[in-house]
Amino acid sequence: MINNMNTIIKKYSRLLRLMAGAVAVVFAFSSCSDDAMERLNTDSSKASSIDPNAQLTTALLQTYGDFSLMDTYRSYISGFTQQFAGGWNVTNYAGSVHADNDQESLAWSRYYSISIKNLVDAISKTADLPNVNAALRIQRVYLLSLLTDIYGDVPATEAGKAYTNGIANPRYDKQQDIYSFFFDELDSCENQLGTGSDKITGDVTSLAGNVSKWKKYANALRMRFAMRISDVDPEKAEQEFEKAYNSPDGYIASADDDAYVKYLNKPFTLYEGARKYDFRVNAFSEILYGQDATSPSFICSTFFNLLKDNNDPRLYRICRHYINTARSNITPSSDGNIDVTDEVVAYLKRNNMEESPCNPGAAWYDNWVSAPANSEIPTLDSLVRNNPSVGYDANNAPARMMRPFLSIDFEQPDNPGILITSAEVNFLLAEAKTRGWKISGSAEDYYENGIRQSMELLNNLYLTSNKISDTEINTFIAAHHLGSNPKEDINTQAWILHLTNPSEAWANLRRSDYPVLMDRSKLGTFDGFTYDDSNLSTPVRLQYPSLESRYNKSNYEDAIQRLGGTDNWHQRMWWDTKDGNFK
Repeated sequence: MINNMNTIIKKYSRLLRLMAGAVAVVFAFSSCSDDAMERLNTDSSKASSIDPNAQLTTALLQTYGDFSLMDTYRSYISGFTQQFAGGWNVTNYAGSVHADNDQESLAWSRYYSISIKNLVDAISKTADLPNVNAALRIQRVYLLSLLTDIYGDVPATEAGKAYTNGIANPRYDKQQDIYSFFFDELDSCENQLGTGSDKITGDVTSLAGNVSKWKKYANALRMRFAMRISDVDPEKAEQEFEKAYNSPDGYIASADDDAYVKYLNKPFTLYEGARKYDFRVNAFSEILYGQDATSPSFICSTFFNLLKDNNDPRLYRICRHYINTARSNITPSSDGNIDVTDEVVAYLKRNNMEESPCNPGAAWYDNWVSAPANSEIPTLDSLVRNNPSVGYDANNAPARMMRPFLSIDFEQPDNPGILITSAEVNFLLAEAKTRGWKISGSAEDYYENGIRQSMELLNNLYLTSNKISDTEINTFIAAHHLGSNPKEDINTQAWILHLTNPSEAWANLRRSDYPVLMDRSKLGTFDGFTYDDSNLSTPVRLQYPSLESRYNKSNYEDAIQRLGGTDNWHQRMWWDTKDGNFK
């Protein structure tokens, strides 16, 4: 295991030396004038060619490794899903239904300007490398799926082709057409993989360049996308799902085939790393950890209470209480994040009190929770007495301690960047069976397997200690069979699974309309935040970058007209056929 990890680290280091050059050159290709292009082509200091495998590495690592785009997830998406609440960013933007175009646009501007351009360039020159070409195309599909599921109609088939095809102003494809493109591409890539002898050496995922695993990955994505369109085009959805299910190449059915990007255990580099295209650490973990001790990630009451009310053994594996006053802001270690969960829970029980996770729209310092006396939390008392100058009980730190944080196990730089797992596939199979689609097995078995694999995934990829026991898993499953509303049961469990896959959490939530969320429009507002939308219900898409109206005006306006004439973030996209369920 150690030798394998050392090999991976060396592989990262070797490929990352090429990565910055790959990004810079491809960006120049798409943005330079003809004269500049000619000078670039004749400059001996510039690379005459870029290794397509290095470009694949760039695109894979950027998926979760680009800190500069993660504010789109922290500020909006993780709040819209009601998995997180209480931090300043998620409160000021998602919680306040405050549209800030800079924050909304980050995923668009970064993915298109870096990965999509690299992928399109690499695809154009790998006709003689069928395996690498297929992997590049699959990653393009994956990133375009993030973009269309966030914004709606987006540039897809013409995106990134300014240099390769001279298309400076790509059209916004209709989402229905984008999904058809996905199905065709994944089918083509599955068939193309294995037809050559070339190696996918730029693969920094758990698939490790294994062609058979890439085939399974393609089919698993087809199943996800088929379920996504199941309410708007059920016939097409069933056809595509069954095609992937029946493929002789298989699909992701066990944890051994789970698809995720691998990252390194290195200090966080924040925006400086992103400026240098250094995507080697998990930047979603980085953004969840937060840039200072006063604004870590707190678990939303919706998420916390659902786990608590169902005696879910994941509750205190995911949610912890910390004294984090003296923490490092670039290394999420237990030394600076002192765990007092057991002491806080014991204090609450002694005083017949309940936990107080934050509601959507409320910061941790709103709806004030008073801190106990230091003596009630022995670790805090000892820290204050032995280190009076540190300020462990200053600046309301003990009150912050009383809110359930996200465990730092989920904020590590080498956490995986989840693409799709066997747990998700089992939930998809369970729902497909309840829809009467032609697959073998029972919905109950798939559902139970999905729960089991979800918990085992935490054990295998996140939890550093206190892992969930087989007994706990079996007890939970025995008490939670599919009920009268299997769609709710299945997709509530998928929502828990997708805690660290924010785009899929939000997309599947809007598609399935489960779990039932709190109605933001019925919750309070607070001083210090921006409320500029008269409709405080949770948005269902993000708005396009405002610069698109200037630089891609005609195509942008066509897309706006399809939305009804305004860039309305309360307007559902094509596959989102119903309003969500709120209470």
